Amino acid sequence: MDAWHKQRMAELHAAAPVKRTKTDLYAVIKLKAAAKAFAAMKYPKAMVYIWLVHQARRTGKRTVSVPNGVLTKYGVPPQTKRRALKELAAAGVILLNQQPRKTPVATLL
Repeated sequence: MDAWHKQRMAELHAAAPVKRTKTDLYAVIKLKAAAKAFAAMKYPKAMVYIWLVHQARRTGKRTVSVPNGVLTKYGVPPQTKRRALKELAAAGVILLNQQPRKTPVATLL
């Protein structure tokens, strides 16, 4: 190859776009489909975490209030929601702010 070819190849390699680094994998799922799947597996507590992540992404904030009515639409009774929030807080997944007779507030960590 002559000098012009070598120079042109060097220019093309220098101008080549930088390859992206691989990111973490994630799944996109409809909330109703997730609720149906977790109900079939008899594990409604998992729906609480899925709903928390959904709300955090939807609002753009990591802190989410967790009312009873919204989760009952997805088949999660209030007692199950309470247990799930306590277990997630104990595992260090969320930070839970719960006051008597108030809606709990969860912060995703």
